[in-house]
Amino acid sequence: MSVVSLREMLQDARRSRYAVPLFDTQNMAMIRSAVEVAEEENSPVILAGVEFDFEGERLGDWAALAFRAALGAKVPVCLMLDHGSSLEACVRCAEAGFTGVMIDSSALPFEENVAATRRVCEALRRRGVGVEAELGHVGSASAGGEAELGGNSSGSAYTEPDRVAEFVERSHCDALAVSIGTAHGVYATAPELQIGLLDKINRISPVPLVLHGGSGTPEDQIRAAIAHGIAKINICSEIMDAWHRSVVAELGKAPNYSVHNSAVCRPAEAAVREVMRRKIRLFGSNRKG
Repeated sequence: MSVVSLREMLQDARRSRYAVPLFDTQNMAMIRSAVEVAEEENSPVILAGVEFDFEGERLGDWAALAFRAALGAKVPVCLMLDHGSSLEACVRCAEAGFTGVMIDSSALPFEENVAATRRVCEALRRRGVGVEAELGHVGSASAGGEAELGGNSSGSAYTEPDRVAEFVERSHCDALAVSIGTAHGVYATAPELQIGLLDKINRISPVPLVLHGGSGTPEDQIRAAIAHGIAKINICSEIMDAWHRSVVAELGKAPNYSVHNSAVCRPAEAAVREVMRRKIRLFGSNRKG
């Protein structure tokens, strides 16, 4: 196996009723960990970053590291831009060889979201790059609040099932991120996913569905979401939390901060690998590579 498109990867997940993990990976150790754990578990995997990770020359650096890890992999790997804010950002990543992008225009009104998504899809279709969009809006957990139908104090707005088919048909997106009760970041209290709403969306949607804000979501709710149509789940906050907690703990043991970087980062890498392995098994993508 090698680098494959987001479209191909998620179509198989939807057919076989498992979820592919997207891991936001911000350095060489995280990239290597994601691919190696995926190989050990025989799971497809998505390596991703956000625009902040790719500023200036960092896009080329990240892409070189990711391609080196992915091209020799024994499992399918997708390289993806997470939460792209513009056509330009998506094209830039496609030109760097990415096989998936997310254009996030979910905070815009419906018609503007359709138009922005369609522009990206039209620009990248000939390159074979899969495009994920978002309908409804997944807000930030840092804003607090519990989900209420239609929206909540985290800035979220639930996906409206009646608009799903029209959005997909007019935008031509390959995957759709939905808002059903999760949020980005670290939860103050556990979310309560609207599985009934998800079931309605899944019955209507012609494309695979995506869950953002997977970090910290209770495992029983993750399993229910996958059973009702989620084919990709994004994990970022748990990876960063595991890495930084380990680094802080290792630095706390050192007499001063001149300790060798590898000595600090190896335990952090081990902690990240454990998170990744746990998510792959929870999502049911192990033995699907």
